[in-house]
Amino acid sequence: MKFSMDHYFDTPADKIIDMLKAGEDLCRMEDLPNVSSRKVIERRREGKKMFSRIEWNVHGQIPKIAQKILRPEMLTFVEESVWDDDDTTFRTKIIPHYLKDKLSCNTTSQWSAAGDGKARRRFGGELVLNIPIVGPVAEKTIVDYLKKNNDKNAVIVRKFLQEKFGAAG
Repeated sequence: MKFSMDHYFDTPADKIIDMLKAGEDLCRMEDLPNVSSRKVIERRREGKKMFSRIEWNVHGQIPKIAQKILRPEMLTFVEESVWDDDDTTFRTKIIPHYLKDKLSCNTTSQWSAAGDGKARRRFGGELVLNIPIVGPVAEKTIVDYLKKNNDKNAVIVRKFLQEKFGAAG
């Protein structure tokens, strides 16, 4: 299932991009809904790219139809991301601890100027769960949670940016 969404921020893109280039988080990711834990395994810079590996454990309502296959402990995964300074984009691959041969998820998060001292984050990707019958239902549920987390993340990031840089002019 493909997905995409945009969020806008009342902070100049260059200020946000400078923070991302430095490897700074724009909020406490552990405060997002459905996040049980988040642990940075590795973060390193090579030239104009920042590489990171982060282990996540998330939780949420697993649809009845999927409960025989998916259990809460199966919602642990490693996120491998590459930040590219040139195109101001994170490219991320999700590597699940369970169902590695059944689940695939790749995302991009691109930051750009949106005019009038604002920034835009365009988030999108594709999630595929190759399990007959259950797969499409679980895909929709997982993508819904992912979008909900991104909406909540945008609220938290806006607050953080306002505190750091002040209200929009």
